[in-house]
Amino acid sequence: MAAIRAPEVARSGERSGFTAMVLVGGLGTRLRAAVPDLPKPLAPVGGEPFLTRVLDQLAAAGCTTAILCLGHRGAQIEQRFGREHRGLSLRYSVEPEPLGTAGALRLALLHCADDAVLVCNGDSYCDVDLRGFVQRARGSGMPQLVVAEVADTERFGRVELARDGRVRSLQEKGVAGAGVISAGIYWLPRSVLVALPPSVPRSIEHDVLPGLVRSGLGAHRAGERFLDIGVPADYARAEAFFAGVRIPAPRRRLLVVDRDGTLIAERHYLADPRGVELLPGVVDGLRTFQSHGYEVAVVTNQSGIGRGYFDQQTLAAVNAELSAQLGRHGIALRGIWHCPHTPDAGCRCRKPQPALLERALDELGYGKADCLVVGDKQSDIELGTRLGVRTALVRTGYGAGTERDGRCTPDLVVDDLGHLAELEVGR
Repeated sequence: MAAIRAPEVARSGERSGFTAMVLVGGLGTRLRAAVPDLPKPLAPVGGEPFLTRVLDQLAAAGCTTAILCLGHRGAQIEQRFGREHRGLSLRYSVEPEPLGTAGALRLALLHCADDAVLVCNGDSYCDVDLRGFVQRARGSGMPQLVVAEVADTERFGRVELARDGRVRSLQEKGVAGAGVISAGIYWLPRSVLVALPPSVPRSIEHDVLPGLVRSGLGAHRAGERFLDIGVPADYARAEAFFAGVRIPAPRRRLLVVDRDGTLIAERHYLADPRGVELLPGVVDGLRTFQSHGYEVAVVTNQSGIGRGYFDQQTLAAVNAELSAQLGRHGIALRGIWHCPHTPDAGCRCRKPQPALLERALDELGYGKADCLVVGDKQSDIELGTRLGVRTALVRTGYGAGTERDGRCTPDLVVDDLGHLAELEVGR
């Protein structure tokens, strides 16, 4: 079998997560009569800030990081939401002076290294399948725009679509009657934003979109469920609007890790809790995974029991020390599943046999599609491969030798758990 080829480079574009830039810096002058003391995104709807609904939608769609582009009264937004929301990592980009919508996005690039980003507004909401939009946009090869159908386009301007689904033209505000508008949700390549001059006020509508229409701008239809709270009349119907919107819970995911050589230093048949030593990258990596909604479980072969080197009580003491060390860093394990048998016992639970992982998934309520298996040995990778689960090989423990051996093909090869977290969710 061919040697492993740096899969983390070849497959990095297949990440299911994405980064969003949320525009929350508008002055909100038309809404001040209804919400005089708050920026528009903090206008309360059903007891929660309007922005909560936008962030909930992003989290449910698989967004891993949201960069909030702050302007007017931005400190209030940062104080309200902090650094995390439903597993969604929050960062803040603060305008030193008003830069317009496109200028704010250009500034926010300082907080993002992704090749493309989702852009949306913190004061409007479109009931669209964001996960599906991102997947389609990634495969399209061009910038994309979500469009919605409304009863009156006068406040928003119109979008004219070509038969092939692309945007044919954009019309200014002021045309009354039913029609299609921009929902203010975009998928933009980084190159589009990099081309803007830094620290110069620019508008998405006037300085970015016209050029994209000429070069190719795809459109994703979202139907009629759209709300912009920019004026008191539309803000007044927000609670009724959201009564008809169902936001799915964020996707739950499980990180299944090997113990020896992946979490802790490899020690031959470890039987002494004092020998438990967390490997480099473990704490930072697991913290990052947990902050993005992952739970962590351990699946490990422990044939030392079957060989008579130690007993179940000794193994429990070692595992308790591992859990305690992780716990001191705020990391919780959902469980540790182990096989006590020797390789010649013929059991179905010794990796790469699938029974132990199947049991863990069943007891925790996860499906195979929600699981990532990580380890340093061929048996770890083969375990995931047999079940059709994504796999990652770490170069800690026996991992570097496993990579050189080339007898298994993981989806990712990484230096350690910290590196894995950077690739999967931490950008």
